[in-house]
Amino acid sequence: MTKTLNVEIDATVNNTNAAKQFIEELEHQYADLTVSNVNVSSNKVSFSVASPGMDDLTAADVKFRIDEFVSMNVPPFTIKKINVS
Repeated sequence: MTKTLNVEIDATVNNTNAAKQFIEELEHQYADLTVSNVNVSSNKVSFSVASPGMDDLTAADVKFRIDEFVSMNVPPFTIKKINVS
C-alpha cells in the first residue's frame, strides 16, 4: 500500500491558480512523487503527496523536497510555515 502524507503550507496567496500550478509542478520535478487533492485559499495551500515506489516515505523526505523545490523555483505565494504529516 502506498503511504500518503498531507502537506499544509501557511502562506499568503494572491493568485490561487498560480499557486495550484506551482504545487502540481512538484510532480514533474520529482518523478517518484504524486501530488493530489491540491486546495488553495488566500492563507493556506494543502495537498497530499505519495511515492508509489517508496514505502518508507517520511515527512522529513517530503519537507526536504518541498524546501529544495522552493529554493530553486520562486513560489507565487509567501510561505510562513510548512507542516507535513
